[in-house]
Amino acid sequence: MSLSVRRMPQGTPRLDAIACRTSTEVFHANEWGVSWGRAIIEELKEVALSSDHSRARLCLHPKPIDVHQEMLIVMARSAVELPQRRTLGFDTKVAVEGQAKLRYYSPNGDLTRSVGLGGDDSIYVHTASSEYHSLLVESDWFVFLEILKGPFDSSTTEFAPWALIKTKEKP
Repeated sequence: MSLSVRRMPQGTPRLDAIACRTSTEVFHANEWGVSWGRAIIEELKEVALSSDHSRARLCLHPKPIDVHQEMLIVMARSAVELPQRRTLGFDTKVAVEGQAKLRYYSPNGDLTRSVGLGGDDSIYVHTASSEYHSLLVESDWFVFLEILKGPFDSSTTEFAPWALIKTKEKP
């Protein structure tokens, strides 16, 4: 099955007009307060289709050092998110399009609960920093806002050790 991306009319805002690309699948807004809509989502989907990770994001905060961080994230069904937790702050998700399951795990890797996002399920979920969690995309695309406490520091994301072991074991 191939994923489709809706073509938008000419003259609609483009990512390169409101943001700069900072990596293969990440854009940072040029300034706080950028507006985005369907055209930006569709362009992010195009980026995700060419990404090794089947995802793309528009950071709505201009700099990684900003203390408040908001991201518009698109993930294709094939995207894989390893169980992780934040060691600083929180993780809030707001569903925009599609459906996913947010799965929570005990420290030893047992599934403790699952929250549906999008569709007829929850639209908003707030995760405490101590909980391992991962997203499982259930529709062709899942689009959501993620809100975190900054500044960005990759060392504040802790991947579940048991998930890393399972990943290394795969052929």
